Amino acid sequence: MPRRRRNTQNPEQRAKVGVAREAAKTDSSLQAPTYQYQHFIPRFILRRFQVGPVKCKKAFRLTGVDPKEVHYYDVATGSLDIRPIGKVYGIPNFYQDVRNTDNINELEEKLADLECQAASIITDLHKALPQGTFTLKRRSLELLRKFLFVMHYRNVSCSGAYFQVDHPENAGGRQWIESFMKAKGIQSAVETWLYVLRYYLDTSHSDIMRDAAELVEKYGEEGLQKMMTESHIPPDLEHFPAYTYHTHADGCFFSIWEAAEGEEFIITNNSFGLWEGLAGGCPSLHRIFVVSPRIAIVLRNVVLRPEMKEFIKPGSLVSSLLNVNPAPATPIYGSGEDGIPLDPVAFKSARSLARYRSSQEGGNDSFVFKITKLSRPQTLEFNSVVLVNVRGTGSLTFLSRETMLRTARAF
Repeated sequence: MPRRRRNTQNPEQRAKVGVAREAAKTDSSLQAPTYQYQHFIPRFILRRFQVGPVKCKKAFRLTGVDPKEVHYYDVATGSLDIRPIGKVYGIPNFYQDVRNTDNINELEEKLADLECQAASIITDLHKALPQGTFTLKRRSLELLRKFLFVMHYRNVSCSGAYFQVDHPENAGGRQWIESFMKAKGIQSAVETWLYVLRYYLDTSHSDIMRDAAELVEKYGEEGLQKMMTESHIPPDLEHFPAYTYHTHADGCFFSIWEAAEGEEFIITNNSFGLWEGLAGGCPSLHRIFVVSPRIAIVLRNVVLRPEMKEFIKPGSLVSSLLNVNPAPATPIYGSGEDGIPLDPVAFKSARSLARYRSSQEGGNDSFVFKITKLSRPQTLEFNSVVLVNVRGTGSLTFLSRETMLRTARAF
């Protein structure tokens, strides 16, 4: 893997992180170092589904148990009750790295730092709902994209299977996994998963994209896609996790969806980063991230950009969400004359584009997102997509019983 690089925050982010840090704080300072209940859906998101009155944070500081509670429906038992946030949507010691003898919970602490920064941005997003638009500087957008990717990667279903040598879906990457584990002295699929998680956490969005650009320059997009789907990944291709990140960052455009008035989004144990829809038989037209009962961030495949419509073959797209038409962000380039967008053709290579995006000049760019307000039928259909993917051992959380009842009846 590449050398570790320090993440950077702009002054605006640093000013806001203090407040958000308390909201996203984990148990690391309160629990014994050998045991932590570690969340795969962040606390700051679960707290937006809190039921009942707001309780004092003093109890959390004294006991390590979050006093806030949420509705929790257990699919296997068919039971609905109210549970503390500190005891749902997590696994004990999920991110503990036993190879790190100095601090086995270091990855959880790094995740908490990323969550703090993302929580600040998402708080601002909620404040922007009345205006109907939300503007982000490039670095803030990159941080939010990194947060969403890591949330997908950290999903409980990924940890054991992502780098499992004998997993059927890893057949093309078996040689690469075996070579990588041998080179790094790693003994198991979970250790490999943690090692790559560390790379994503320690490396800035810009640096990951530069690592990916080197691969694109050498093999081409088609060559890399073929490695993933048809042939095999060369054992010496060390930066390949960066290309996986790149496919999420450049293969999807970012959109913000708001639930209809009187309706709410729901979450399940596997809905954070849930994929939906097919394009020509290939999955992931959408990646869904519900960040509150009001807001979902949806990464949409670039084939759904307005300028791509004329190239889409009839019947090639299958999705329950095609009747939602969010517009891609409007870019305001800091170096463009009067905010006129730069000509993408000017970037002759993936490396030159990555260099611009990571430059100080690129950091001055802003992106204006129009918040897509869903109708009631669209909101209910969105929730149905979430529900249809709940497994028999899964769970479900919602804010109000009335809106959940409407969702269940529509489903």
